Amino acid sequence: MKRLLFIVLLLSAASVSGRVVTDMAGRRVSVPDSIQRVFTDRFVSLMAFALDETFLCNATFSVPEAGRRYISQAYYSGKILTEDNEEEILRLRPDVLLMSEVDAGTAKEADRRQAKLKIPVLVVKFGIADYRSAYLFLGEALNRRTAAARIVQFLDTYLIPLNEKTKALSADARPALYYAEGNRGLNTEAAGTFHSQVFDWLNARNVAQVRTGSIHGMAAVTIEQILKWQPEIVVVWSGFPAGMGLPTTAKKEQTTAEFILSDPVWAKVQAVKNGRVYQVPALPFGWIDRPPSTNCIAGALWLAGVLYPDLFSFDINEALREYFSLFYHTEVSERDMNFFTKK
Repeated sequence: MKRLLFIVLLLSAASVSGRVVTDMAGRRVSVPDSIQRVFTDRFVSLMAFALDETFLCNATFSVPEAGRRYISQAYYSGKILTEDNEEEILRLRPDVLLMSEVDAGTAKEADRRQAKLKIPVLVVKFGIADYRSAYLFLGEALNRRTAAARIVQFLDTYLIPLNEKTKALSADARPALYYAEGNRGLNTEAAGTFHSQVFDWLNARNVAQVRTGSIHGMAAVTIEQILKWQPEIVVVWSGFPAGMGLPTTAKKEQTTAEFILSDPVWAKVQAVKNGRVYQVPALPFGWIDRPPSTNCIAGALWLAGVLYPDLFSFDINEALREYFSLFYHTEVSERDMNFFTKK
């Protein structure tokens, strides 16, 4: 009987063993020593997947058929598509929940969910300016320090200098840019939002003087406003109908880029006159936003080559191939990279 009691106490002690970490909202949370299964909400999904492709017990983004060659099937194969269903969380039995810090109320919601589900909840910042600190935090909290160190080295080599070098440029050296969304290009994003963070990181002059609106963005503008702004460059979103990877037979109408390039009113915009309209790559996810997650890193590399072709000495294709290996656990060919960067 004493031996049985000893075993029960030993197992109980093992079940509560762990570490206390401070998450990115300043919350102290006890987490297990061994973390093998992670449930995430929408924006942290791709961040956690980069650390360990076996981590996720859920997926938060569907991957289009055309995009599946660009991301390990471990992300979507056999995964339920959910981000906040508490019944599914309990059924999947993750070791830890990861929540994106979207506003000042996130920490309170994390406390509520942790108390209710009895599962550790960690709040993570997911903006492009936060990736370095976020991966240092996640590497420690989730015991994936080696993977996190590789990612941080990549960020230090490629992403961080994009901001540092472009910040030092004069205003005239930073192009005036318009982000065209919606089927006619008459929706956009103001500076300082989730959806404009790539442009902000590269210190481009976003011409859109609009209200930021909701977290979903897509502020409406008129063609008259765009004619007044006269952007030097138009960057076209990757929303439906997508410009890349969508078979001609699947198109229900012109893509946004096709409309902009054929419309007689858009033809009066400086960027269109000068042939400086650029379709955002869309595989496996949009590279600028939609979602605003680590896919934005690829977008920043790609757009740096568009906006500042003479400023950066590194091989963008080589950087993108390393990006796909680190963040999506897949190898892409030089031909793929040429397709994305239009070489």
